[in-house]
Amino acid sequence: MVAALLGTIVVGMVLGYMFLDVTAKPLLDETLMAALDFMGFVAGIEIGSNRRLLKQICTPKNLALALALPIGVVIGSLGGAYLSHFLTGLSVYDSILVGSGLGWYSLSSVVISTLYSTELGAVAFLANMLREVSSFVLIPLLARWNKFMCIAPGGAGTMDSLLPLVIRGAGMQAGMFAFINGLILSLLVPVLLSVLLK
Repeated sequence: MVAALLGTIVVGMVLGYMFLDVTAKPLLDETLMAALDFMGFVAGIEIGSNRRLLKQICTPKNLALALALPIGVVIGSLGGAYLSHFLTGLSVYDSILVGSGLGWYSLSSVVISTLYSTELGAVAFLANMLREVSSFVLIPLLARWNKFMCIAPGGAGTMDSLLPLVIRGAGMQAGMFAFINGLILSLLVPVLLSVLLK
């Protein structure tokens, strides 16, 4: 599965380089969003049709886990962003600002570019996009060790683009937690950015 994902990314890059230029970006964006919407729709049907799973999630232990996962991801993301300033040369503030995107590259890059710095907005876009791209490799690998560990790398993307991958690698129950994780993190990103950019 990992080899197939890497192969499709490489083939896509080669075809894009050979046959397309930047003028095709709007069409590619629309196609990508339509594919993501369809994957999310199918994953939603699969989760919603599993009534037994929904009942299992609604226990105190599982609800606590559903809250603990995004809290752990936020702590890990901001902690990793803090440590990265030693390697990147960015200030602690800039590093944490980039990390507060939590994998949501389209929102964090635009907000940071508009309200703070275009250069740092570009860094935020690259860092959070690379987080999502690397998750396509990390999720299947981590799912072999722990079905909940594989949720963390994806950040906010576990609600949409990475949800089918989590379901396939770790099962439907992990997919439900991944959806909740992505939803909570997506709600937290604007809050974190607004607090940091005050």
